[in-house]
Amino acid sequence: MKRNGSQKRRAGERGISLVEVMIALTIFSVVLVALGGLMFSVAKQTRQSAATTFRQAAMQRAAAWIDVLPWDSITPSAGCTADSSGQLAYDRCVSVVDTTPRLKRITVVVSPTGVLSALPDTLVIYRNRTRSAAPVS
Repeated sequence: MKRNGSQKRRAGERGISLVEVMIALTIFSVVLVALGGLMFSVAKQTRQSAATTFRQAAMQRAAAWIDVLPWDSITPSAGCTADSSGQLAYDRCVSVVDTTPRLKRITVVVSPTGVLSALPDTLVIYRNRTRSAAPVS
């Protein structure tokens, strides 16, 4: 009896056994679990880096705000306010200490409160009262 070509088996050829398939799937799943853990770690670090960057931007915005604030408006601006207009929701607390009649120490604390979490940051600014251009003041 003669067999056709598809039914012939050579002595050295064998099919893949179920055990070999299971071993390959196990190795593949271990690699995928390791990559999943790595991706989770990278995503967490990226969120923390983004929160720190946004917090620094909020600190720069607060410094620019204090810089352009008129001298007589510095003390009334003390207190805490919430800001959620940008990527980072945070509380900004401002305290003012008159060190001399012509010098104020302004402390600004930015505390993130939203989904992006970062440690609070403190900024201390010293503002001098500028002399007026008028000859009599």
